[in-house]
Amino acid sequence: MAGEMVGCKDENSLPHSFGSRPWLFVMHGSKKKTCTFYDPINNSMEERILPEFLQGKACLGCYGEWILLSDELTRECFFLNTISFSKIYIPPPPDSPDFIHASVSISSPPDTSNCVVVLICASKTFLLVFSLGTTGWNMVPINYLNNNMSSLRCASVIHNERLFIMTSMDETLAIDFASLAKGRMEMTVINRLRLCPSSYSWFNYLVKCAGDLFSIALHSYGRGHWITHVEVRRLELPSKECNEMHWRRVQDIGDHAFFLAGKYGGSLPANLALGAQCNCIYFPLNCSDGMRLYKFCLDDQILNYTFLPENDGGLDRLLWAFPTNIMRTVEEDNLNSSVVAGSEETDSTIIGKDDENKMVISRRWDELQIDLLELLLPRLSLVDCLQFASVCKEWSYASSSVQKGKVWPWLMHLPNLKYGSCKFFDPFYCKEYTLKSDALDAQDHLALRFSKGGWVVITEGNHRVFILNPFTAQVINLPSLDNYIFDGISFMSLPASPDFVVYGFFFQIGGEYVVISSWRPGEEEWVFHEFRSSIPFFPSSNNPVLFRGEFYCLGRKGELGVFNPEMESWNVLCKPEPVHLAVPWYGDEYCHLLELNGELISVFREDDIKKPIHLFKLNQSEMVWKKVEHLGDMTLFVDRRNSIAISPLEKKYVNRIYIPKFEGNRDSKKVIFYSMEDNRYHPCVQTHTVEEPVKCVWMEPNLHLHN
Repeated sequence: MAGEMVGCKDENSLPHSFGSRPWLFVMHGSKKKTCTFYDPINNSMEERILPEFLQGKACLGCYGEWILLSDELTRECFFLNTISFSKIYIPPPPDSPDFIHASVSISSPPDTSNCVVVLICASKTFLLVFSLGTTGWNMVPINYLNNNMSSLRCASVIHNERLFIMTSMDETLAIDFASLAKGRMEMTVINRLRLCPSSYSWFNYLVKCAGDLFSIALHSYGRGHWITHVEVRRLELPSKECNEMHWRRVQDIGDHAFFLAGKYGGSLPANLALGAQCNCIYFPLNCSDGMRLYKFCLDDQILNYTFLPENDGGLDRLLWAFPTNIMRTVEEDNLNSSVVAGSEETDSTIIGKDDENKMVISRRWDELQIDLLELLLPRLSLVDCLQFASVCKEWSYASSSVQKGKVWPWLMHLPNLKYGSCKFFDPFYCKEYTLKSDALDAQDHLALRFSKGGWVVITEGNHRVFILNPFTAQVINLPSLDNYIFDGISFMSLPASPDFVVYGFFFQIGGEYVVISSWRPGEEEWVFHEFRSSIPFFPSSNNPVLFRGEFYCLGRKGELGVFNPEMESWNVLCKPEPVHLAVPWYGDEYCHLLELNGELISVFREDDIKKPIHLFKLNQSEMVWKKVEHLGDMTLFVDRRNSIAISPLEKKYVNRIYIPKFEGNRDSKKVIFYSMEDNRYHPCVQTHTVEEPVKCVWMEPNLHLHN
């Protein structure tokens, strides 16, 4: 009978601390007689045998401590209280396999009289609605989907007496819940989300938090589901500025933490009792190297992940179980002030780790003799050189003459937009620094696209493009674009050079057409050139490489495309033969191209740090890729878009490939590198936390001012 409550408590079926903090759990249905519990705080797993009445059940959804279960054989359907183990039976949904994988929205606890259950199936153009106290499910059509060639996504939530559902067109349907419970459809369509264009696909979630509704988009790269970006937006109600509901990007979620899994998301105040970190988003994701449990910190825009034990229940069956009686006891942390080194003459200031005593002098620094400066400079570290160069212009010019021997690539990444700063990590000495810059005080999301000679190409939103030297604070603004769609970007030479030209490359779907855009200083618009190739070309995510006056692009199979800027011609080379016979799925591996000692080197690596990296050198006389087993005295630095090769002064750093990942915590982290000596990654991170900035690029610091 619908709504009947039955008690059947079995305390031995739950882990000891279950209910005191968020847990992940999965019920395996008919596959297993057990339930698997994951403790994300301690990174542990417990397997518990289920009572007989729970065996063979699949979990459809949850509300607080209540979970909605369905028997995969008998279709029996009921709510289960995970604390008291009481049950409330409801009629089973229609006999269709589609509804086993549907998402469920529940209006209130099932032991209340006004509980309503809604089933949303991505393959259907209607909703199934059940109200406790009634005898069956009602089908409510959504005519809007048929009229607009759209379909439902599984992201849904009930908030402020409305049911919100995402669509395949990235719109949000806001359905009046009172009308839905009566079998009618009163609906408002919220504008499409303008998502970041730098990802292949994304996962959407809707989360209620402290009276607000948030949309979270996890941007992924390829079939391996490598996360490249996380966007958080808050639903804004109609106001004087905008008379419609709309989504607005936000930079933080306050003292709460979000928990996402499968088709559902929830929020809780993050405090020490929970063991979670505020302003962070936790979510599991099934990647090609195993099940990862991610933590994304909105403050520093860094992804952390650990590996969960194997789960054969599928990602869509994973659910979070939240404690229900939580009092907010989060204490506000005091921010430690940092000592800023540098002068007021520059727009950029670098923040180091150490406080230094200030000296009081009576003479101007620029009066110090140059020959004395040249004796002093070789004894300074690069950070000291940066502070040295900020004193005055004369010292800046003096420092540029000695910086070459002190410079190696640093990993630049962007923390939260509200800080107007960027961070740098020195991979050799494992130190991190923060650089404040007016150029990074932006209103829309920033992305690092390319670096060369200390200059970084940055986009703000989908339209603005500029080039920044973060250490000299010099900015070059490029013409705005209708939409940033470049697959790669590069320039001929450094700014202030007579042949300085910026080129952007866009490859259309199908691989037959490429649009190459150019900009020269003084021009007010981009110049577009379209080329057609008889050989389809599917580009990797690596930026084009300038080699002997031409731009070489690496395809995902290992083929090469060449753009000649002087002849304004594009050609896909018949040779070398591709490394792969078939075109790999976009994102299956990272493909890098760079120049090394006058030769072209290609690098193929998967995001799975248990698998080897493969290097090839282009034999230019035979036009074939030759396997590379050793880098000699060279070292490579590769990220998703950029590649740099150097010869380190210290031999202990040679024959390595550095990637933009770290092992350890923020106080003692080390950059991860691949050793060509023993063909494996260091340090070993199989049982440790991996940290990865989402907006990062390797770049070589440049202290020289360009006029």
